Amino acid sequence: MEPVPGVRRGPDRIALLAWTVAVVLALVMAGLAVVGVRAIGAQREVISDWWATAVAGTEAPPPYVEPLPGPPPVDRPGASEEAAAKDAGRVIVNPSWRVQPRSVYPNRAQRQGVESGRVELRCPVSAEGQIKSCWILSETPADAGFGQAALAGAVQARLQPRTVDGVAVPTTISFTMRFRLE
Repeated sequence: MEPVPGVRRGPDRIALLAWTVAVVLALVMAGLAVVGVRAIGAQREVISDWWATAVAGTEAPPPYVEPLPGPPPVDRPGASEEAAAKDAGRVIVNPSWRVQPRSVYPNRAQRQGVESGRVELRCPVSAEGQIKSCWILSETPADAGFGQAALAGAVQARLQPRTVDGVAVPTTISFTMRFRLE
């Protein structure tokens, strides 16, 4: 059999391009699905708490607060001595609570039968004494909702900011929130 003039044999470039585009789109959609599942997981907990609250008729749960990404800043050894030498002769007042953090016991922990929890936080504090979010250093027990409850309570708190010679400056604080089912 002789080849027909004008007809090519072998892979068709348009078909190959279409196949490549289809594979790339499939990979992009899979990546979006993974990101979406993580976001849906966080929102599912918020919706679940809202639903349990609406059905139970109790007060609404606090809004979802995104924890700060990555590890918190680490204090360098000797940094406090450097700071003390630099601040010699200055009047420094460390931050103090104006409104202490309070949070609602997580519905998830209640459903799991967990009677107590503990969360360690490290939070940047603005010169105005506000906390926007925090790093969760530890959460015990994990996956019972205590971390999110602690974050929601922390952002509602207010501090008297740190001052140096009477001027408010941003700082970072660390504290522990304890939960007990009553």
